[in-house]
Amino acid sequence: MMYRLMLLVLFYHVFCSIAEETNIYSMPLIRRKSPLQMLIKDPHYTRKLNIQKTHPTNENITLFKYMDSEYYAEILVGKPGQKFLVIFDTTWSDMWIPSKLCSEKIYPICSKKHLYDQDVSSTHKLIDPTPFNVDGLVGNLTCDTVRLGHLNVTDLIFAEITGIPNLSQYQFMHADGVIGLGYNTNARTTNNTFFYKLLDDKKIVNPIFSVYMNRDPTTPKGGTIFLGGIERKHISGEITYVPVLQKKHWQIEMNQFSIQINKTNSKTFCDQGCQVILDTGSNTIGVPAEYVTAINTFVKATLYLYNRYEVPCSLVNKLPKITINIGSRDFVISGRHYIQKMENEQNGTICITAFCDSGLEDGVWSLGGGFLSSVYTTFDLENNRVGFANLK
Repeated sequence: MMYRLMLLVLFYHVFCSIAEETNIYSMPLIRRKSPLQMLIKDPHYTRKLNIQKTHPTNENITLFKYMDSEYYAEILVGKPGQKFLVIFDTTWSDMWIPSKLCSEKIYPICSKKHLYDQDVSSTHKLIDPTPFNVDGLVGNLTCDTVRLGHLNVTDLIFAEITGIPNLSQYQFMHADGVIGLGYNTNARTTNNTFFYKLLDDKKIVNPIFSVYMNRDPTTPKGGTIFLGGIERKHISGEITYVPVLQKKHWQIEMNQFSIQINKTNSKTFCDQGCQVILDTGSNTIGVPAEYVTAINTFVKATLYLYNRYEVPCSLVNKLPKITINIGSRDFVISGRHYIQKMENEQNGTICITAFCDSGLEDGVWSLGGGFLSSVYTTFDLENNRVGFANLK
């Protein structure tokens, strides 16, 4: 025992001498509690450390496509979430989805749709069930939470549709309903419509949304809608902005519409300028009724059904290019943009042109996916303008 004690004293003396010569000092180790242990002990621990959660300021929503005719997104309504397919439509201002009260016997189209059931949603709120009747759609207003991507839009007022008329615009509609992105001055449900509520609730910061439509036939992805900003990765060159003419629709001025007949000749329309409404909910390019036949003839199309025109699918890549001038800038579209491929039970694949009667007054045109799929489009609510850029 005495021997061990002498060894310990000798070791201590030697160690201390080396430490003094080499300036090495020992420090005691203290085991501190982990953040989780501190949080369990004190729920306000993170607040004391001034740790703040960061929230996204925008959201990128994936669009899917149904053939070439529709671009839609998936949303969840209520809790637990009820799934719906919706079109983001700039010609609508309201949101609407079909209701479980839609009679499949009276309205057969409801048998093909997801139907909203407010009774199973814990986030549904009772409001005055004001009647809703727009473009033949009838129902009542309701209020619930809408989720898409990472966004959670609480207490959104929308239309719960109980009757969908037997009209082609609804009968051929693949999606269940619509989320309108038009100005709230055109809304019938609430002034605080979907995009405005995102801004009011500070779910997004910048009052801008941008649309990229992907016509690539090898993928079911139909592009993106970017809520709260611009995705530069899709843009080639500069963005050309033009002002919105009235805060109702996204309505702008088009300077000219030109069809290239051959290398030296072209046929022009809208020579003195005309007004157009941008329509993300449709693939069509709507023209005044008096131009429908002429424009389709120049692109070698013949009358099909429902006042629509078709071309042989083998000719799509040989069709003439069309130039649309907006903001003194030419945007060129080819057959693959203004031709919509569809499946017909009798004839197989058919190719329909985007050119049809706009159905609008005062010679107003509309530009849907037949044009918008060729450009990147930005809708700027703060500055009341629309921007167009070439795609990468």
